[in-house]
Amino acid sequence: MEARSFLICVLLCGLIGISHGQVRLVNGTIKMQIGTTARCPDAYRFMKHLVPVYEKYKQFLDIEFVPWGRSSRGENGQLSCQFGVSGCWANRFHRCVLHLLDGNQDAAVKFMQCEFSDTFPGFSGSYFCATQVGLRLIEVDNCMATTGDALEGPAEAATVEPLRIINFIPFIVFNGDIDRHISTQARNRLESVICFALAENAATGVTHCKIEM
Repeated sequence: MEARSFLICVLLCGLIGISHGQVRLVNGTIKMQIGTTARCPDAYRFMKHLVPVYEKYKQFLDIEFVPWGRSSRGENGQLSCQFGVSGCWANRFHRCVLHLLDGNQDAAVKFMQCEFSDTFPGFSGSYFCATQVGLRLIEVDNCMATTGDALEGPAEAATVEPLRIINFIPFIVFNGDIDRHISTQARNRLESVICFALAENAATGVTHCKIEM
């Protein structure tokens, strides 16, 4: 039993070592691009990890959500989403809200936390989440009807390479470096990955990191 525990520790230390060696501060922050899709159980689970880590280290994090997932286009340009028509609608809603919240990271994280709550809001629940971060519904509706089209292209383009390499939603890309192994580590042990990366820079004051099991 002790030998097994030692082996697990060695493997985990190796994995975290590789990850935190490549995740680092760039100009004082760690940029995280997080690919999501509405109604996704894996995205729901990841948000439960992200929020407490964000609250603990948010002064060092620059987070960008990319609500697109495994959406695809038919010959007529019509979108097809992994979780159906309601998933397409909610992804569009997420893109609009995040666009309107540009520059307000706290509100963006709070909105996504609300959206990926236990009730998986969608439709009326999504409007509730938007009001919880101070948006007027007329603003969101206007984006859904107009600006929402222009937001599709950048989200689609930003998802292509991460999905090809990582092949999982949510994907996590640090500082523009698309790495499947690091994304997996971050999805399962986000606090460890972030803490060890910050601890490498004494100016952060971050110490005493631990490996999440």
